[in-house]
Amino acid sequence: MPNNPIYNILLIEDDELIRSIYSERLAKESDFRVDTAVDGLDGLNKIKEKDYDLIFTGIQMPNMTGFELFQKMQGNAKWIEIPFVIFSHLGRAEDVQKAHDLRIQHFIVRGNHTPNDIAQKLHDIVVEKQHSSIAFKKSHILIVEDDPAIRSVYIECFQAESNFIVDNAVDGLDAMNKIRQQDYDLIFTGIQMPNMTGFDLFQAVRGDASLKQPPFVLFSHLGRSEDMARAEDLKVNHFIVRGQTSPHDIVSKIKDILNVKDRTYNLLLSKDSPDYAEFIEAFWGADCVDQRDSATMPILVTLQQPQQPYVFSIELDCNKE
Repeated sequence: MPNNPIYNILLIEDDELIRSIYSERLAKESDFRVDTAVDGLDGLNKIKEKDYDLIFTGIQMPNMTGFELFQKMQGNAKWIEIPFVIFSHLGRAEDVQKAHDLRIQHFIVRGNHTPNDIAQKLHDIVVEKQHSSIAFKKSHILIVEDDPAIRSVYIECFQAESNFIVDNAVDGLDAMNKIRQQDYDLIFTGIQMPNMTGFDLFQAVRGDASLKQPPFVLFSHLGRSEDMARAEDLKVNHFIVRGQTSPHDIVSKIKDILNVKDRTYNLLLSKDSPDYAEFIEAFWGADCVDQRDSATMPILVTLQQPQQPYVFSIELDCNKE
């Protein structure tokens, strides 16, 4: 018979007594191997050294809070899929809201659960993740731009896409340092920057056989002819003129380059269905029900969160023909 899987759990808590209680209880699970850390920074260092199947952490801790640790982990494609469970003694409203805003899926109030209950909950989470048949690959993108306003615009645009993990660098030299530490699926870079230009960055990466060789997208505000000619000479395949292309179109172009599929589905709800009016009215009001005469009304459904509990957004334009 095959051996049962072993799950590596990292428990992070600065209170020694609480840490001891939960580490001892979790260690009683035959398929759990439990490590502990005294705060978020200690936890981050352990995550860098070892692969974990679940992170179970408190919130308020010295050096780095649980929320800050979660945000750090979102910048690494390898860590982003690890189930992350926040636990709080009282479940303050502001902590619950912040967890929701950060899209932390699991929030446990210790005061409402016994250690046995929590051990079972963690077991359910990690086993469900292990056996989940739905896995979406996220593309890790590095944005390189020295102008903070422009950099901010594109960080926001790319981060709005559930398909992307986004890092940024302030110039080519900063980017090169990050590329040596992290594999990226695409580099999106300006051209004229201090310390190292976009062209110099492209040549440095292409000249280092030890580095992953991702697609490069150079973007320019005006699209000077000399820049376009040099990009062609260097065989840079993708050159975008910002002044001629909207941020939305640029995101679409990046998706095409990476062959990223939108997690979007067309749901057709027949007007003959007894639930039709209730469904439409619930989302868009009674006026929308009689807006169209067609037999079906198209509804755009997008998968925003690809892990249970799955989160979908629903859009409908009553006036769209």
